[in-house]
Amino acid sequence: MTVYCKGQPGELPEILDFINMVFSMHQAPHNFRTLLPKLYGADRQTEWCHYLAKEDGKIRAVVCVLPITLEHGGHTITCATVGSVSVHPYSRGKGYMKQLMAMAAEDMERQGITLSILDGRRHRYQYYGYEPGGHYLEYRFNEDNFRHCAARYPDTPLTLRPVAAGDTERIGVLSRMYSELPVHTSRSVQDFFNICTSWGSNLYAVDMEETENPADASGLQKSAQPTAGYICGTKDHVYELVLSDETLLFPTLKAWSALQGCESFTLAVPSYDTERIRGVSGFYERFSVREEDNYRIFNYSDAIRFFLSIKSETEPLTDGRLALKIGGRPAFAIAVSSGVITIEPCCDTPDLCLNDVEAVDLLFSPASFYGRDPSSPLFSVNWFPLPLSVSHLDKC
Repeated sequence: MTVYCKGQPGELPEILDFINMVFSMHQAPHNFRTLLPKLYGADRQTEWCHYLAKEDGKIRAVVCVLPITLEHGGHTITCATVGSVSVHPYSRGKGYMKQLMAMAAEDMERQGITLSILDGRRHRYQYYGYEPGGHYLEYRFNEDNFRHCAARYPDTPLTLRPVAAGDTERIGVLSRMYSELPVHTSRSVQDFFNICTSWGSNLYAVDMEETENPADASGLQKSAQPTAGYICGTKDHVYELVLSDETLLFPTLKAWSALQGCESFTLAVPSYDTERIRGVSGFYERFSVREEDNYRIFNYSDAIRFFLSIKSETEPLTDGRLALKIGGRPAFAIAVSSGVITIEPCCDTPDLCLNDVEAVDLLFSPASFYGRDPSSPLFSVNWFPLPLSVSHLDKC
């Protein structure tokens, strides 16, 4: 007999063993305890966010749905990151994943989730209402960039110091710096380290080097400067870089290049972070626009309002009005007048009728921008694609 249920307290070791086995058989060996400590660390109790299919009491399929909250300008939306999607090799073709995804989607809608994020193959997950969307800029650097461009930037001495789980005071400082970003996810200080060290990432504090202070009465003393930020990533990918002063961007990335000793590495930058984009413009090797993951939008009004507000802070929005009908939902109108954004239900004939896959593609994906039909109502406004972006470290 097959039972579909949520994970119960005490089941996490069994869930962990199952997903390790399935992913290790399908790809390279996996150890999710170290890969995703925020979910599967030794002290975690995250059974509640797992959907399970059991045959005669044994797990045969798993889906994890981890809620996160995005914040900007005092407004929040709740998102759900979907991961650990796995079916036992001997149980495929029985419809377990279809049932678990339906259960998860029903719960997400009932809980008021605005949007859901899921990594994986595009057309495999279109069946569940997901479509690639969101984007970020990816900058690639190599050691030549830092050598040839060094004369253009201040030679600020700094050190990248590894942060350990027990460095509670420093983690608290870094957590507060992250929470002051204009756009960020809600991270408790207790979870901050585990999030920053997910997906094989390592966390380093950006410390200004100690300087001599000859004015001290006791003689020459070392005077430590405050921590200036943090950087975290793997050897060849920087996932997050938070700095109190963007003039430290070049020396920080130069220090990362020297620390990792790799031929090249990339830095992910959200499209709305225009200060960071200007900062790297003089010393990167190449850049590309990267589409993010698969997204399913449950509440289009909230998602559009949230990300359109973010876009308005870096680009003046053109005035206009656009009435949309998406799927079986009631029609709604987006309007911008002198920078004021309103989104409300409407009864007039929609300018566009879209299904969910079309809506994610047209409103949230950079791919649609390049092939947009000049006769489309979307062509008359600069609102789309919306700057949907979620840190890789927050995903599961």
